Amino acid sequence: MRRFIIIMLMLFSASFLFSDSITFSGGTSSVILRNGRENVVLSEGADVTVESMNIHADTITLSGDDWRYVSCSGSASVIDESRGISISTSSIWYDRENERILISSWYEINDTENEVAATGAALEYNLSDEKLQLDKDVTLLKNTEENGIMRCSAESVIFSRNDNTLQLRGSASVDWDGDRYEAEVISVDLDTDSISLDGRIRGTING
Repeated sequence: MRRFIIIMLMLFSASFLFSDSITFSGGTSSVILRNGRENVVLSEGADVTVESMNIHADTITLSGDDWRYVSCSGSASVIDESRGISISTSSIWYDRENERILISSWYEINDTENEVAATGAALEYNLSDEKLQLDKDVTLLKNTEENGIMRCSAESVIFSRNDNTLQLRGSASVDWDGDRYEAEVISVDLDTDSISLDGRIRGTING
């Protein structure tokens, strides 16, 4: 069955609207190729590869025009070596056309390129502009060369990988080098290790 799916994918790849190629495999599979209902379900351990991105889960469903949507459930992970990023969670929804990953379950993310690790309960990742919105009890750790780990916490964090900046909103706090900063909004430049506070602020600085 796995060989059959890969062959059918090759037959359909010539009509793809997307510039990126896609390959997939699974332990057991079901295929619907009726016009307007194209659907592939891979289970018992499934893998999907889109360019440099590898997606693994217990079950993966491919659907939509030209296999636009990739829906994953059960021990799901995304590993993209070219971007230096990996995500572990229990469910993933990926829109290949809009280059957007949505997660609505507890996740762990590791960014080796920027030396950042984070956890939370909801995530939107726009691959086109390398911007992540992390929501619901977010904890983000950033390794700094001279002063150790910077710990950031908030209800919502916008992480721009291109600019290497953070914007923390909602019960925002930063603990770093023995100091603590609290504010309604905290902005962090990870390249310069500078911190800006907006709104009602509190802090503890050890001289």
